[in-house]
Amino acid sequence: MAEQTHTVCFFLPVMRETRFSARRRNGFLFLGLLHLGLLGGACAVTASGLTSVAHAQAPDLSEPDGSAGPPPVPTLPPMPQIRRPALPAVPAPQFTLPVGHPVQPGAHAPTSPMIGVLTDQLAHAKTPEQAHSLENRLEILRASKLAPATRLLLHRSEKDLTAEKPDDAVQDLSDALALQPEQPILWRGRAQMRLAAGDLKGAITDLGESLSRDPSDAAAWVLLSTVEERRNDNRAALQAWEKAMSLNPMLDKTHKRQEQLRVKAFGQPT
Repeated sequence: MAEQTHTVCFFLPVMRETRFSARRRNGFLFLGLLHLGLLGGACAVTASGLTSVAHAQAPDLSEPDGSAGPPPVPTLPPMPQIRRPALPAVPAPQFTLPVGHPVQPGAHAPTSPMIGVLTDQLAHAKTPEQAHSLENRLEILRASKLAPATRLLLHRSEKDLTAEKPDDAVQDLSDALALQPEQPILWRGRAQMRLAAGDLKGAITDLGESLSRDPSDAAAWVLLSTVEERRNDNRAALQAWEKAMSLNPMLDKTHKRQEQLRVKAFGQPT
């Protein structure tokens, strides 16, 4: 009886070396199963088993130029750097301090642009109620950068002043300024406490620090006018009051206080 020969096909995995495949196995990529019959090879099987493999050809893994291995990875050129043009600096408004004041104006400009926006609205307020609302918003904004410890000292100074302990209030504000000396509202606050304690020279110095950092603070100019009047420097008091009026015209709609200071500074008009 003649042996029957059957042609069968094996499916063998073919691997290609790669550096980037998610299916890496020891540096190779499984490309799938190749049908040896498609490559022109076949296996002759007899009744007793496998006898030979004919014409089985492995896939050609060499590169077109005959070299072995994967082609080199091209190097991408570096990305060009994008240069952004610098934004122009916005100059801070300049104000004039009273003659002989120890601090130069404009040494420290306020950092919040919203202060400038609200200050402009305050200068054009039509009613005292509108001006009062804007003053409250400005005060909240000026105190917004105070740290919790600084707020606690500020609150304690107000309690000491209510309890008629102005010296203790001054010390509380001095401790607060040691924590945040860049905050103009604290310099204004200590000037108020020093005025209550009778330290007029110290109050003038603190107001110079406050206004050099925040020259649009109408409350500081009002306080400066009061301190100068107490020092009998009526011309300086009038100048500070007029500056406060330019920032908040609703302070004195009838100009009564302005006329009083003018009489003190220059006498009765003839």
